[in-house]
Amino acid sequence: MCSLFLIILWHCSLFFEDNPFFPESSGIISDSVTFVGNIQNVTVVAAFVFCSGFLFALSLEKSQRSVGGCILERTKRLLIPYYVVGIIWLVPLYTLMNINTFGRPENAGLLEGYKCMLLGQFSDHLWFLWMLFWVAVFFALLSPLIKKRKMLILFVITIVGAFSVDLFLADFPYFKLSQIAPYLVCFYFGILFFVHREKLEALSQGVLWILTASAFAILIAYDILLPQLPSHFTVFYVMRPVGAMFMFFLFLALSKVSGWSRIENSKTVEKLKYVQLEIYLLHEPFPYFYSRLLQPYLAKTPWLCIFATYVLTLLSVLVLVNIFAILRERLWRRSTEQS
Repeated sequence: MCSLFLIILWHCSLFFEDNPFFPESSGIISDSVTFVGNIQNVTVVAAFVFCSGFLFALSLEKSQRSVGGCILERTKRLLIPYYVVGIIWLVPLYTLMNINTFGRPENAGLLEGYKCMLLGQFSDHLWFLWMLFWVAVFFALLSPLIKKRKMLILFVITIVGAFSVDLFLADFPYFKLSQIAPYLVCFYFGILFFVHREKLEALSQGVLWILTASAFAILIAYDILLPQLPSHFTVFYVMRPVGAMFMFFLFLALSKVSGWSRIENSKTVEKLKYVQLEIYLLHEPFPYFYSRLLQPYLAKTPWLCIFATYVLTLLSVLVLVNIFAILRERLWRRSTEQS
């Protein structure tokens, strides 16, 4: 869940980053925002996928789902939300606000926006759902190896799969297939850490903090050396798993800190856990709206603009999620009363 809120913060900061892939900019580039953004780029999404791999292995152990069952479950959980939110929320609002981002043609109309969304070209933050679907399908097909704990063979197949995607699908424009390669590796490490979870959980707090600090040092070195590093895709094979491991060791170390469990088990956190997918699906385009609104007044102080945008985005999406929850509950009551 922490990765979710960090992803939203990152989305609010992109307007001030030196980021050639993000179409909108405040016109003011902040070195500190870019520095933090580079770290977030290889940590927060990678940690999300890592956790998905961990939970995927857990579900295989508990439910003994078939390959077809795994794929069907991921289709319902990932692709149905993609198309529902894309049709009802994403395309209309991005057309209304004329947000040109990640696959949406400049000044595209409603019909063109829908076409690009249906083909998985224009998706903005919803790209994550298609990417995670393909990654899950890849490992669902390999689930017999996971159940038998053939982790070395699984690693070799994962690396071959990642290289194959980059070599043969790098220019494939549809359904985010071209973007899955480094996340196959992150998902694999999530499975690997699940297999060895008992040994990892038995590590002392001191060892965990050393591992956390070591991973963070690698991330800092990566960020400093980024301009000199080759832009080869294999760099991301290394850095994204390192970023995911940093987050894993950090929160495993925090779980051993006195008082952390009270925060984790608080009513607020428990409620947020149930709606975290809805928060992610609906949080865009609030960062665009509030950043555009605040930039004329706060752009010269980037971090103040970012945090104001972040707070307003969270408040707006939480209100929206609560409204949907109330409506859903009323509809459920009405349907049960009628039956």
